[in-house]
Amino acid sequence: MNPQDLIGHDVYDPEGQRIGQVGAVYVDGSTREPQWVTVRTGLFGPRETFVPLRGASNDHSGLRVGVPMATVKDAPQAPLPDDDAAVALFRHYGLPDAPAPVPAQRGPKPSDMPRRKVR
Repeated sequence: MNPQDLIGHDVYDPEGQRIGQVGAVYVDGSTREPQWVTVRTGLFGPRETFVPLRGASNDHSGLRVGVPMATVKDAPQAPLPDDDAAVALFRHYGLPDAPAPVPAQRGPKPSDMPRRKVR
């Protein structure tokens, strides 16, 4: 599956609680492998929170991540303003420090193409 295909899918925690929807996919800066997604949460003004893809799986209902909803709710929000925020992100999830995640390049969709005029 193309990582960009995850955008818009529902995200669930290990217990099956719906957290939100995938907003963006972030990759490792050196390997270009998907490492993170942002999840749109919140009823009163949406926010996008980083969630690691480590331990995640994709099934018929959506993306099931390996962290509980309570951990996601307290996680740093996107975008990360600086390297210190990236360090805080990795520490929040108990992951070893690494370079800040980089947004995945989105390929063109049919809706991005110019429309031909019909005569």
